Amino acid sequence: MASPDLTQELTCSICLEIFTHPVSLECGHHFCSSCISRSWQKVPGDVSCPQCRQVFTQRNVRPARTLSNVVEKFREVKVTQPQEEFYCQEHEEKLKLFCEDEHKAICVVCGMSRAHKTHSVIPIKEAAQIYRNKLEPSLETLQKQMDLSLHSKREREDGIFHMKAEVDRLRNEINSEFEKMHRFLFKKEELMKAELERKCNKIFEEMENNLTKTMNEMSSLEGAIRDLKSRLEVQLAPEFLKDIQELLMRSQMEFYKPGTVSTQLPVAIAGEPVKYIKVWREMRAVISPVTASQSCSLPVPTSLTLDTETANDGLIISQDLTSVRYRNEQQPRPDHPKRFDKNLDVLSSQSFTSGRHYWEVGLGNKPHWILGVCRESVNRKGNITESPENGFWVIARFPDCKSLKFLDVISQRKVKPRKLGIYLDYEGGQVSFYDAEDMSHLYTFTDTFTEKLYPIFNPCNNNSGNNSEPLTLLSG
Repeated sequence: MASPDLTQELTCSICLEIFTHPVSLECGHHFCSSCISRSWQKVPGDVSCPQCRQVFTQRNVRPARTLSNVVEKFREVKVTQPQEEFYCQEHEEKLKLFCEDEHKAICVVCGMSRAHKTHSVIPIKEAAQIYRNKLEPSLETLQKQMDLSLHSKREREDGIFHMKAEVDRLRNEINSEFEKMHRFLFKKEELMKAELERKCNKIFEEMENNLTKTMNEMSSLEGAIRDLKSRLEVQLAPEFLKDIQELLMRSQMEFYKPGTVSTQLPVAIAGEPVKYIKVWREMRAVISPVTASQSCSLPVPTSLTLDTETANDGLIISQDLTSVRYRNEQQPRPDHPKRFDKNLDVLSSQSFTSGRHYWEVGLGNKPHWILGVCRESVNRKGNITESPENGFWVIARFPDCKSLKFLDVISQRKVKPRKLGIYLDYEGGQVSFYDAEDMSHLYTFTDTFTEKLYPIFNPCNNNSGNNSEPLTLLSG
């Protein structure tokens, strides 16, 4: 009889049966050919070993001929081995009957005994077939459950793999972006220092020249004073009056003070705070996404303007197209297919079909507003429920109003944002909202975007004058 260890070694870990046409994977593990084919059938792309989880880019399997020969020998030995006989311990008779009441095999003597006289007793082979018929569907069900659990296991492992890959990508993105900023700032620092040295050297040169002139004047004065003192000590008149005209001229020497040079740095050098603002603006270009292929770049505020052709008649758009507010009476505007006729909405003139974008909206102290993005194809006529199902990804502020279906993530916050930041990652399928003052996260929608998206703005009605402030675009 084959040892249990050998039976275990020759068992497929997928179907838990003796190998049938065994094959070998690159990692060295063995499976039935049909089992590994079914396991990989619904897996797109790379596959993995069900036992050790090693990932393979190619679905290479090799027939395990040696193992196949061992399996065949094992099967032959099992078939030729005599069947083990089971006997009743009490009567030492073969177990040929099965008691359905007590669910156990019994001998003929047991079947004739008083203990089993009223029980349902059937031949043991018949009972074996009955229970085999019951267990075979259970095996199939359990095998399906095993397949589900293997699939679930792969999903969990794939999730971990993708999460780790995303963390690595973000780590590399952070390193790359900050390296850009570090290089840019270091270069600007060196340029500003060099410019400071150049401008200051000119001032120092002028100051040094003035100092040299002053020292030359002092030397001339010291010589004249020395000569006058020496002449005044002469007692003989002829000697005293020698070259008296030249001496008189030197005695009238005046000190010519050089032009004044301020000891304070000029405002152009020391008092120009705008130079740092210029650097900041230039740095924005370094980290700004230029094309969709540069999707790893960090977003900076996008310049937006409002599209008057989409504005509800009850809205007032500023002349520079950067603010919107509601007024009680409607203003006549030509009808347009793009115009919202009931909802107090207006879209931006700009739209997005790829990339990552960020813009900011000034809220002031408005108690009511709706902001976010929408699909180009949204319904613009009649009363619209602005929900993701209808193509709107918006949040709102409606304190103490339970009847509206807008997502209000603001009213419960202790500190209400005065500026809202909206971030769109088109390929990533995310629309996120932030308090633009401290960049604290408010909410994120996750979806799949397949068409053009527009920023959308709704200042809501005046609420008896309590909501008259406009929504203002602060981007760019």
